[in-house]
Amino acid sequence: MKTKTFILTLIMFVFLLIGSTGIHAQTGKSNLDQFKLMQQGLGTWQRDIGKDTVEVQEFQQYGKAFMTNVYYIIKGKKSPLYINNYSLDSKEGNFKGYAIWFNGDYGTWIGQWTTEKKFSADLVQNFKPETVNGKVELLFETPTKMIWTNFNADGTKSGESIYNKVK
Repeated sequence: MKTKTFILTLIMFVFLLIGSTGIHAQTGKSNLDQFKLMQQGLGTWQRDIGKDTVEVQEFQQYGKAFMTNVYYIIKGKKSPLYINNYSLDSKEGNFKGYAIWFNGDYGTWIGQWTTEKKFSADLVQNFKPETVNGKVELLFETPTKMIWTNFNADGTKSGESIYNKVK
């Protein structure tokens, strides 16, 4: 009798595990066209940092992937900051990105469009979704205005920047 009870309990556990995993996976997928939405960021964006300093972000498509070159212009002189490469993971329905800074540091992130205007990303260690170090949201308020918001790992807002599209 104990063996029969154990087997029935095990079968129920496996059934519940499979059932709950299936439901979770269905809610994780977005019906938004992630690739097409990413294209709205293409172009050159900039924000004023100080009297003589501007940050420039050049978003470009690279085949079926994307690249962003980020640099400062300080008193008319270009100073590199970082390059971000990212592509859509069609199996998971999100983007995975790799940023490398001019000083050799790097970071990885996983993100997706949550609405037609808002892109949300988790800053993670080596593409591990369970190791969130921070979060970023990009809100394309208009075709020429983007609001970039940074959050700490706990979700506390830590900064906000407004970028304007210049070309």
